[in-house]
Amino acid sequence: MFSKVTMKSQSIIRFTGILLFMGVIVVKSFVPNRLLVTTTSILAEKNSKLTDWVVENLENEGESITSFDEVRAGENDILPLDGLRVGKVRVFAAGSPIADKSEHDDEFQIKLLAGRNGWGTGVHPTTRLCIEWLCHPDVIAGGEALLDYGCGSGILSIAALGMGASRAIGVDVEAEALVASERNLELNHLDDRFEGFHTREIIPYCLPPVDICVANILIGQLVRPSMIAAIVTNMAPGSLLCLSGIRPSQVKSLKTAYDEYVDWIDDQYAELAACDTEMCHNSYGFDVGDWARVVGKVKQEGMDIEKMSELAVL
Repeated sequence: MFSKVTMKSQSIIRFTGILLFMGVIVVKSFVPNRLLVTTTSILAEKNSKLTDWVVENLENEGESITSFDEVRAGENDILPLDGLRVGKVRVFAAGSPIADKSEHDDEFQIKLLAGRNGWGTGVHPTTRLCIEWLCHPDVIAGGEALLDYGCGSGILSIAALGMGASRAIGVDVEAEALVASERNLELNHLDDRFEGFHTREIIPYCLPPVDICVANILIGQLVRPSMIAAIVTNMAPGSLLCLSGIRPSQVKSLKTAYDEYVDWIDDQYAELAACDTEMCHNSYGFDVGDWARVVGKVKQEGMDIEKMSELAVL
């Protein structure tokens, strides 16, 4: 059942649906600013807002999937002790002794924990391409809502909020990544403007339409009809979509998959090689090759709700 709600001159879609998940019927109502679901998690003592089943049995007593280190962050990436400059941000490992003493006043500082499935620190070309795009003055004017699809460590959400976005929604298929994101947002004092959700919680038209979406995911997932539907239906007409995690040779196939819903902005296309990406070889130990970024605007014409709902299960 769909109903349209007008709030402060902004049209927002409200969706109430019945989902079948692992043999259990779950009724959810999606309204502005958060999902109305029970979020009293086993990580409640750590102020987690994630849904119970996402984090169930994720950590045993006295254990943590995240940790502080002076130079290692994300999935064991190596960062310089004085931080990694990417666009207008400087990324530090959470335990860096000089992170809070940095004299780079013109940069937004990001601190990241080390942790399982907390991918994304700026040492990989795709992460760097996305951060550099978010830092461009024509992307975030201030007050935008961001959808960070495949959020990993949460670094793109943190960068966007640091550039002036008002709120960020992180989505990932890995529970460990969602926990890492949530803790990294808290570490950077931005957790009150962030919410994390498992991929299975995001369906067409379930969110207040966002202004920007970044999805740094391998092409095998990006071109799945269910992911395309989940992304574009939760974006406002005319909103910006940045896709990375793709090789230059895959760009044509990716664009073909999204052509019906997106007008591409060719002058924001970019490629980056691993050999030109600071700390990439130090972290991975080999040349991870060349990667690309594509950017477009969601088309203004309305989408077929029935069609998009059908795509959500493919």
